Amino acid sequence: MVGMLDLGRLSRRYLGDVVEGSGLVSAERYREIFEGAIERYDLEFDVERKFGSQGIGSVQWLYLDHVAVHGEGTARRLACADWNLGRVLIFNVESGECVCDVGSSEGPGKLRGPIGVAYNGRGQLYVSEWDHHQIFVYDGDGAFMRKFGSLGSGNGQFNSPHGLAFTAGGELVVADFWNHRVQVLGEDGTFVRSMGSFGQGEGMFHSPYDVAVCPDGSIAVADGGNCRVQVLSGEGGFVRSFGSEGDGPGQFRNPV
Repeated sequence: MVGMLDLGRLSRRYLGDVVEGSGLVSAERYREIFEGAIERYDLEFDVERKFGSQGIGSVQWLYLDHVAVHGEGTARRLACADWNLGRVLIFNVESGECVCDVGSSEGPGKLRGPIGVAYNGRGQLYVSEWDHHQIFVYDGDGAFMRKFGSLGSGNGQFNSPHGLAFTAGGELVVADFWNHRVQVLGEDGTFVRSMGSFGQGEGMFHSPYDVAVCPDGSIAVADGGNCRVQVLSGEGGFVRSFGSEGDGPGQFRNPV
């Protein structure tokens, strides 16, 4: 059985939880493995609850892409973008109940290819639509409010927008996938600034897939085509990058 376990690839936490005291290895061998183990993650989580399942039913999905959380306590909601079924399902985090289905009804708010989701500070849901090349906005109950953007490479235009995130100041950060850049917009879609261009250098991108705003205001970008993560200042200046193409620790293949 020991031969079936790649103990060297386990984190120290799981070495302690699973291997220590199990009798699989001697105490001396365990210490040897533990001391050589890499602390692979800053945080590791256990599963508390699950939502949904694979399928085309009312609370199922075929291709779950991005998720976003908003609210506190019994009012906390989880938005899940299903690119394949063209909708966003919103769940109550505490109860697991599906609160609403966003974007599947006919009308101006109908979605075809939702990918990114993000809540602003007022609980309004922003959805990136890669097929329409626009950002759709819905209220807290899932009712369509407005949309902005169009296909193109100009300021405030998109070519398959993907991941979304909000800054502490309420600006919307968009991974503009095929324009190989990150755009920052006001909540109403007003252009603020653009970051990056196509390439492999510092602060350049190849098909950025997702974005996240760090506590210090810097912006982390999953630079998928370059197989790395880049960190930019809030104003767009290059800070650092990590990762490279490969299967080893700290390497990526199209990080999303």
